[in-house]
Amino acid sequence: MKLRYIAAILAVMAMGTTSMAEGLQGAPSTPLAIVDSQKDSASILPDQYKSYATKMNTVVKDYKNGYTFTIPWRVADGVKLDMDVRSESEHIQGYSFNLAGPTQDDSYTVSFTKRNNTPQDGVSQKEWNTTWYGVPIKGMSDEEYLSIWSQHSNVFENNDIVGGFFNKKGAISARWDKTTPKSYAEMTSTEPVQSVFEAEFIMDKDPTHRYNLASTYAPVQGEFMEQGLMEHTIPSFELLNKTGSSTIKGVKQFISGTSDISVVEGIKFAYPKGFTRLNEKDKIAFSKHNVRLDIESFTIPVQAVSTGMPTMMGKQMLGDYYLKQLVEVNKATITRYETHIIDGNVMFYLAGHMKNPNTADTSIAAPVSFAATIILGNEGNVAVARMIGPAGTSLSTPELIDVLDGFKLTTTLNTNQSSQVL
Repeated sequence: MKLRYIAAILAVMAMGTTSMAEGLQGAPSTPLAIVDSQKDSASILPDQYKSYATKMNTVVKDYKNGYTFTIPWRVADGVKLDMDVRSESEHIQGYSFNLAGPTQDDSYTVSFTKRNNTPQDGVSQKEWNTTWYGVPIKGMSDEEYLSIWSQHSNVFENNDIVGGFFNKKGAISARWDKTTPKSYAEMTSTEPVQSVFEAEFIMDKDPTHRYNLASTYAPVQGEFMEQGLMEHTIPSFELLNKTGSSTIKGVKQFISGTSDISVVEGIKFAYPKGFTRLNEKDKIAFSKHNVRLDIESFTIPVQAVSTGMPTMMGKQMLGDYYLKQLVEVNKATITRYETHIIDGNVMFYLAGHMKNPNTADTSIAAPVSFAATIILGNEGNVAVARMIGPAGTSLSTPELIDVLDGFKLTTTLNTNQSSQVL
């Protein structure tokens, strides 16, 4: 692929997008508020990939705080939180997403937070983590869980609640509940009613913290949301192993000569572990066995994706145009397209196979496997990391994905450190 061509295609984003393309209506199970929020992306994506306008994994990896989770949808916007609070949670760190845009009447939200898990006075951490209002949770039925809760809370007076404990690998305890106002069942509400789904985990390797998943949605869309949360998000959550101290890591980098690589103003790339730097003039390129890795950059007007700070939707449109370019120019077949949020840096990962972009005549180019990550900086700079390997090569291993996700922004337009807009 030629970056000048990509830049030319992406520049049309400055002129706006066409109306929603015909064919988007093929996902009746997706709430209309979510579909309507992603009209612009649907108009960009090639016909065979329009489902990505709403259904694409949003993968969050927070290495600083040691966890990862995935939601199986495209998001309209997001915020990274890190704040002290005057409650038993004491400190809250995490992410909050809206699945529908601000112009929609219906709200669909998903948040995931890490909170302090401090026992009450006189209670040990072990007892605190293995009991529910003082009653051992081992073998506790859903009915017992709800009965005990109702004895200590008035939340049951106006709400229908279901829930219970469940097994989660690596967890000391894991519980869930869904709360829906009784006015919904009784059809007495004149205002929009929301169900609230929550799941909470206390992990064996981190007993002093609680990890909380929360989601709000229209009760009529419970099947859509709950299926995604229970079949994808809850199983995807896990703690990330923390590597050695930063001091030791820094010494190793100094000795080996590896460190972050400056790609373009405002964007760096982590030196790819296991790859060898190629001596090619004016290029950032590496190789490992039969895989080649290129890191390139170009500039587009910031207004092409937003008037001011790039929005989440604007960043996603960048990824959509890149996918479109790969399909139309390089005859790519896309097998994977995801939003990746790595320590607050938003990027987009694609993988599949295509005509070799390093062959001048695309019509005679041999097919190759590829995987790539694209990121938009805060000054309109765009960076792309792309791996190419022989056809059939698997470039979607966790190790290679981590390499491609090595981008990090070095400048920020955010002024509130407790609430960072993604």
